[in-house]
Amino acid sequence: MDSLSDPQTLMPDAARQAKIVAAIDAYNVERPGILKSCYTTAILAMVVYVGFSVMLTIGAYGIDEKHKAVGIVGGLLAFGGFKLWEFLWKPIHDHQLTLRYRLFPEIFGFIDGVSYSHGRAPWFLAEINTMKMVRFSSSENDDVLSGSHGGLSFELVEAKLILGSGKHKDTVFSGLILHFKLDTPFPGLLYAAKRGNWLQQWVREMFGTDVDLVHANDPALDGIYDFHTNHFSAARPVVQGPLAQALHYLRNEWYEGDVRIALRNDECFLLLPSKRDYFALPDIHNDVSYADVTPMIREMAVLMAVAHLMRKMGAEGQADPAVENAQNP
Repeated sequence: MDSLSDPQTLMPDAARQAKIVAAIDAYNVERPGILKSCYTTAILAMVVYVGFSVMLTIGAYGIDEKHKAVGIVGGLLAFGGFKLWEFLWKPIHDHQLTLRYRLFPEIFGFIDGVSYSHGRAPWFLAEINTMKMVRFSSSENDDVLSGSHGGLSFELVEAKLILGSGKHKDTVFSGLILHFKLDTPFPGLLYAAKRGNWLQQWVREMFGTDVDLVHANDPALDGIYDFHTNHFSAARPVVQGPLAQALHYLRNEWYEGDVRIALRNDECFLLLPSKRDYFALPDIHNDVSYADVTPMIREMAVLMAVAHLMRKMGAEGQADPAVENAQNP
């Protein structure tokens, strides 16, 4: 995929640029009016709500001599006020979401059949939990993109994976999750993840697990990653070949954390941590410009380049074990 090495070749042509600029201009024209309307409505509604809350609190104080009800009523009213505030600002957030639906098919015109949605949980999130790539109990899903490029079909979600709830809620992963099919199935399960701490390493070495540990024979990678598999003979040429190549590429292109990769039969799962909104647009108080959207093209090109590099990894695992053992004593 030579075009992926030079994202400039993927920039929209004149016709697509015109559509992008038209969508941005329409958004910018409508945005101030919608924002002003939200401000006005929110202020009036909250004044009424605060007045109602004060009256209700006074009533609860007078009825309950021990004043226990005041705390309960106050908590409910605070929660209600927060939800009301979210509801009142929904029109301007919906306006920005509409821009995404219009822009993304044009920005990512080099992707065939590109589709965008928001807030949907792709089916493969459950598989990530099953494979224990990340242990989580719920997810918060933002942008979801799917399509195909050069015969590679993929689905991408920007998500937070959360373990626990309430005061014990912890975000265990935040970033991008990419799922796509391998050209040739890998005969089993193989995953690469950041090395555990010394105690986890000691327990694994002392007592073993139901999966084997494979080494990349590359100190730069073996010092960061563990490679686990349930099919050692098929995994070794993959780990020491294309998977190592993909991880080195990602180390040069992705600076926001250590990635996690899993191959399972004909599927590949790629987790890319990120602390930022990957497909961010300026917030609702600012206009959007053409320059705000073009960086997304390069970032998507990086993801497609990685996927194309990795899609052939299953074929490496089909090597004859006898040949593999001769080459890797």
